[in-house]
Amino acid sequence: MLKKLFFLCVIALFSGASFAQEIEHEHSLYHGFLENKGQWKEEVLFQMNLPNGNLWVEQGKLMYHLQDYSELEKVHGQLKQAKKGVTTFNQDLIHLNFLGSQEITSTEKLGGSKYYYNFFYGKDESSWTHGVRSYHEVHMHNLYDGIDLELIELEGSFKYQFKVAQGVDPAQIQMHYANQEELKIGRDGNLIIETYLGQIKEEKPYAYQIVNGKIKEVSCSFEMLNDSVVGFNLGTYSKHAPLIIDPVLVFATYCGSPTDNFGMTATYGHDGSAYSGGTIYGNAYPTPDPNAYNTSSNFTVQNVNNSITTDAFISKYAADGETMLWTSFLGGGDNTQGTETVHSLVCDLQDNIYLFGVTSSTDFPIVAGFQSTHAGGSALNIANNGCNFGTVGTDIFVAKLSANGQSLLGSTYVGGSANDGVNYLPSSGNYTSPIHYDSLTTNYGDQFRGEIFLDDSDNILIASCTRSTDFPTQTAFQNAIGGQQDGVIFKLKNDFTQLLWSSYFGGTKNDACNSVKLDGNGNVFIAGGTSSNNL
Repeated sequence: MLKKLFFLCVIALFSGASFAQEIEHEHSLYHGFLENKGQWKEEVLFQMNLPNGNLWVEQGKLMYHLQDYSELEKVHGQLKQAKKGVTTFNQDLIHLNFLGSQEITSTEKLGGSKYYYNFFYGKDESSWTHGVRSYHEVHMHNLYDGIDLELIELEGSFKYQFKVAQGVDPAQIQMHYANQEELKIGRDGNLIIETYLGQIKEEKPYAYQIVNGKIKEVSCSFEMLNDSVVGFNLGTYSKHAPLIIDPVLVFATYCGSPTDNFGMTATYGHDGSAYSGGTIYGNAYPTPDPNAYNTSSNFTVQNVNNSITTDAFISKYAADGETMLWTSFLGGGDNTQGTETVHSLVCDLQDNIYLFGVTSSTDFPIVAGFQSTHAGGSALNIANNGCNFGTVGTDIFVAKLSANGQSLLGSTYVGGSANDGVNYLPSSGNYTSPIHYDSLTTNYGDQFRGEIFLDDSDNILIASCTRSTDFPTQTAFQNAIGGQQDGVIFKLKNDFTQLLWSSYFGGTKNDACNSVKLDGNGNVFIAGGTSSNNL
């Protein structure tokens, strides 16, 4: 057996934290290293959520994606801030490149999570991934010839260590930092990485060996090999015993608010389980945000003022409410403009979950849908709810996920050439001022009301609203829109292939259908709101 040298770095996320040894804790889905099974580009090996951003583990590098959502948090539900139209956030991307490293072809994953993620990105089913798990520890063999890189989860942070085989020169390890504003070694021996969002400090490394069962300290310090490359300057040590180098890295960035996840709807499963749905802004929710990166530029992001786009999320919880069983995203694959919100959920007797909401994605994943193309609309930005739908406009989407969250069983667009499914006034696309509120939008979240319901054959009823004069109708009791916004009520066949019936419902002003139910004879009841005196 080859003897190894150990180089260990600890990453901590709170100023003043210190982890000289690994902390024992129960592994969680959120804190682990999430494997890449095709949901990201192939050069990504793992991803980890951090309280103020992401860690991306790629071939030959680590990337720290730092995020500040404080401005978005101020806007959330506050009209004074919403007037500013803020739907942006600040972020920075710091690269740690291992110079001269080899391609990782062998990894060992330890401590896999019991629970998992599923990703449904875009229309191409081959890009959908299922059963994606996180791991407590990841070993990447031969980062350098004879040197392994190991990543180990700590609660809310992580550490990485190099294992160097006997006879291998540890000077191969050269850490190149990129995209920082300044890199230097302070008087106290700490490595200082100045970033756009604040300071990252790697404390002076402590090195030691265990020889004959006793700890022997080894002199160790950072060494600037040039203005962007750092190595370790080691004193005398035994070539026949492991060597551990243990600095602590502290993120001292501008600490904005924790990442928001906006819960918008919930329902029950017939087995006692529970489902929730909403939108995600960043990474504090136990799942990665795919819209954090511009996928056309290899995870390169602008430092400031990035428009926010979101996917819908669905989470399932066990009957005791203590365990999240799975989380799935649903949305288009274009991270530059596509946004989804989910408005209502309902389960069939097999606990498959049906949902409806709105989307501005032109590549929303469609399965057996009677309408396969986004019909369009106008620019819409509802700032105080953190929803920027871009310039494409909104269509209603209806979808069905399997009870285990692993399959998208059906989905379709439903909409016309104007905005559908969002309750707002027509005088402005930007919903940023109290003067644009009326009796239909008095409360927070009124823009995203509506309901989904199933009949005894699992045909799907939807109550919502539209501004389209060409909303798809079928055997309608009201064939034409009556005002600027009307309620809509429609019924889809259970396999998503046919619109069984559909109708407008409204007068000459603004109307919205918010709820739909059936009685024992199959009669349809709807409820909502109206500004019209001639409903």
